[in-house]
Amino acid sequence: MGLQSLGFYTTIAWLPSIVHDHGASEGAAGWQLFLLQVTGLVSSCIVPILARQLTDQRLLAVSGSLMCATGYLGLLLAPEMATACSALIGLGGGACLVLALAFRGQRAADASQAAALSGMAQSVGYLLAAVGPLLFGSAHDLAGGWTVPLGFLVALTLVQALFGLGAGRAVRLPQSTTAQLAPERIRSA
Repeated sequence: MGLQSLGFYTTIAWLPSIVHDHGASEGAAGWQLFLLQVTGLVSSCIVPILARQLTDQRLLAVSGSLMCATGYLGLLLAPEMATACSALIGLGGGACLVLALAFRGQRAADASQAAALSGMAQSVGYLLAAVGPLLFGSAHDLAGGWTVPLGFLVALTLVQALFGLGAGRAVRLPQSTTAQLAPERIRSA
């Protein structure tokens, strides 16, 4: 969840600037962000339907991450293709968000474990995500262009794909000791 959120927050903060710096008008750059959001909405509606039919969701997780990586690489190598790149990033990002949210409930042995996983993923994930736009902007300023920060996003989404291979497996976590003891403590109280 942290890598997906870092990529998303960084993208919505900087995509219009990247597109504008490559020659698009401010209005056209804003439309790229709109396209990214709409395509993300589309995939976030379709992917849960697909995920429900699959016990092993690695292909979905890796595909979403690779769509994002391809979009970022396209912005780096062919910025004139920003519309296609924005759509790819949106589709991949929407898919990855839905999967990141679903995996905690699907992989947990019980509600207590799902709550613990959710709390950890959201607190650590969003803390990591909060620094993304700042680091991306700093990398742009230090490097004097978008090559280094976009290269970072490509690398980040490739790492995210590796995590997707693990998280998308058709496994459940073993029931935690705390969750097994909790009902007995409640009954004896």
